Amino acid sequence: MTPRATPGDIEWIDSYGQARVCGLIVHKATITGMERPGDRRSDGHLTAAAKERLATQLTRQLVSHDQQSRAAQHAAREPAIWRFCNG
Repeated sequence: MTPRATPGDIEWIDSYGQARVCGLIVHKATITGMERPGDRRSDGHLTAAAKERLATQLTRQLVSHDQQSRAAQHAAREPAIWRFCNG
């Protein structure tokens, strides 16, 4: 199954500083680094559109990481360990 981050994951990370998403720990600094000007409301919280966009970007990173991990396992000729993520 393809790894997927949700807007709820983004909100959790923004509120609590980190979260485990599809088996990987994601820190707030990762999310902050992807933010754009205007992503936050005047009260400091992320807008709904920003959460959606950040979730899409994080999903791309998770998919890339997953593909790299599988390629490394294949290159090492080790049996692949399949992990499932229900998003």
